[in-house]
Amino acid sequence: MKKDTVALLMEETGCDRSEAELALQLCSYDLESAVQAVPRLFQHVVIFKGRVRSAPESLYGLWLAILNLKEGRLLRARAVVSYNPAVYASELDTHWFDFEGRLYACRLWAGTAQGLSQELEAVLSKTFDSPEAKPFYEEGKRFSGDAFAPLKAAMGGVLGGGLDLEARQDVLDLGQFREVRPSASPPPRTRPKRGSRGGTLVLHIAVEPDPEAGVAASELRAGDLVYASINDQRDIAQYLAKLFGARGESGPAPIVVPVEAVERTEGRVGLRVRFSAGVCGDVELPGPLKVKTSRRPARGSWWKRFIG
Repeated sequence: MKKDTVALLMEETGCDRSEAELALQLCSYDLESAVQAVPRLFQHVVIFKGRVRSAPESLYGLWLAILNLKEGRLLRARAVVSYNPAVYASELDTHWFDFEGRLYACRLWAGTAQGLSQELEAVLSKTFDSPEAKPFYEEGKRFSGDAFAPLKAAMGGVLGGGLDLEARQDVLDLGQFREVRPSASPPPRTRPKRGSRGGTLVLHIAVEPDPEAGVAASELRAGDLVYASINDQRDIAQYLAKLFGARGESGPAPIVVPVEAVERTEGRVGLRVRFSAGVCGDVELPGPLKVKTSRRPARGSWWKRFIG
């Protein structure tokens, strides 16, 4: 890919990388919609971040959950569990994007329990997707202490008893700090902020073909879901493949990921998919090749519902 879609959004709006990645996810990786939406997008996003400790089991963890209040759905759930107590020393008052980066860094440390990390992510998803989590999706509410008791109990089923859980809530409302320009006026082209957080790790990938019922690569759009496997031979790539579930006992295994950007040239199509914050994958395909897809998300009606 010639240019990262996240970088393009940063240039168009002046937002930083954390805001750009989340905005693209909220807009099904539609760059044009994300450019128009950035000034008002985050007023309906709440982030919970926390750390957890099981002293009897000598287990330490970090977790993060991002909620879309407007749609009442969980956007992202991430967790790490380790036997290394330094994980628990992570501060909760850091920017959520830096906190998520710290979480991923801890996954690379010695002592990480990969199986327990995946189980804890499943607990987060199940908890925030359950009917009991409805209060967390009410706008304007603040949560602390006893509000996280159900989550603490669910985590105890994975990490054992004697659990200590700390949580902090972040509310994003970019519209309070930036001018909302009329849609008729295009946003000014600016350079990304100096010191923008993070970077992008681009992995070599393969996508699963489907000659019978697949969609031609030339017809794929940003936001479509494809089956991608990581065939990058670098150590960091192999480690991430295991964390994402994209590697089985017999080698690379495909997982469903969203297409972030499509670049078409003569007879060829370049795809960029998004695995997580800061981790993408690139592949170039023949235009006629049929690719296995999971579903095609709605575009216009979804966006109208989002902004009301």
